[in-house]
Amino acid sequence: MRLIRNPVTQFLVIGLVTLGAILVGVNYLADNAASDEAINEARRINSVVAHQVTEPIIPKKLATGSLGAADRFDPLLESRLEGLQGVERITLRTADGTVVYSSENAELLGSTFPFDEDQRKVLRHGGTGAGSSDPDRPENQPRSADDDPGPRVQIYTRIRSPEGRPMLLDAYYALDELESRQSEIYGSFRWIVLAPLVLLIILATLILSALTRQLTGASKERERLLRSAMDASDAERRRIARDLHDSVVQDLAGTAFAVSAIARNPETPAETRETLDSAGTSLRTSLKSLRSLLAEIHPPDLRADGLAAALEDLIAPAGAAGMQASVSVDGVETASDKHAALVWRVAQEAVRNALRHSGASTLAVTVRGDRDLLTLEVVDDGIGFDPNSVRDPDRYGLRGLRSLVADHGGTLDVRSAPGDGTIVHMEVDAR
Repeated sequence: MRLIRNPVTQFLVIGLVTLGAILVGVNYLADNAASDEAINEARRINSVVAHQVTEPIIPKKLATGSLGAADRFDPLLESRLEGLQGVERITLRTADGTVVYSSENAELLGSTFPFDEDQRKVLRHGGTGAGSSDPDRPENQPRSADDDPGPRVQIYTRIRSPEGRPMLLDAYYALDELESRQSEIYGSFRWIVLAPLVLLIILATLILSALTRQLTGASKERERLLRSAMDASDAERRRIARDLHDSVVQDLAGTAFAVSAIARNPETPAETRETLDSAGTSLRTSLKSLRSLLAEIHPPDLRADGLAAALEDLIAPAGAAGMQASVSVDGVETASDKHAALVWRVAQEAVRNALRHSGASTLAVTVRGDRDLLTLEVVDDGIGFDPNSVRDPDRYGLRGLRSLVADHGGTLDVRSAPGDGTIVHMEVDAR
């Protein structure tokens, strides 16, 4: 998977991912909050049903299990509960768990079902509790399978009989009714929560995108100015190299040939011939050094077939520094001109550092290529250094070349240690 390099696109993707994460989180929290609120609303309704609807009409002796009191109570309660949505069943139990009234299953009357801990707490201290209706408990089972209304939520509230005896009113609410109410509650405030977040993310993305465009524009302008400066510097170095080549180099070459010709003349005295041979050698050495300097000032218009010769010129000063240098180039015939120029530029910096600082006795420049990969390696057996403690920018300009190599799809690695010499290794995709 390719990395997204466009900063604006990156911000948009990050913004969308962030928005998605926030939506999932807010939905989860809102769903839980809505579920809690739906249960709390059912608890409030149950409290009203218990204290305002049921408790005032409870007949005497109902708490003692009188069937006649239950028969009189049933139509009264049913009439009051008409139109009240959600409540599907009501059961009244005394403090010992005995059922004295059931709106759904009269067969439960007189049966005793123990309370759970939360129900006992409500019975002792009052208030309203809630829990899921366990279908395996006999008091929660319907009269028959055909009467099964599905999952329910059980809400219970303590009330008192006319004789003052505490009882527990169990009201059963259909789960789908509560879920429907939960959706209504959630829908009422979902966008109130989400809309500002969405707008905030969109606004932040737009601001960041605008800032990124400005920074990108400024970066491109700096890059343009830098390239202009480099082009101007390159043109000036090319002019200097051309002037030196057309004047000083030609003059030195002509002088060297003339001196050598005079030295070979039989009429020239032996002492003079010896002096002239020495002068000719000195001139040729200076000419060779000058040509290397010209290559330093401005490299030739490199092509793959001329890379070996250009690298030979590059290491020419090694002999004067007492260093044995060699160049090996193989398999670069298909390399592009830009890759040849990149190899030369990196080799130039590596050779320059080796000549100035390594104190090496040998220096080897190796270039290998195939259809896919072009490799450069510059190796010296000098004093080495610790790459992590480099402070001299002149010595380690190779670090500045890493971005240039990366722009060409390659990697540049400098491996060294004190006393172990230095290896500059570059690999670039030649495709």
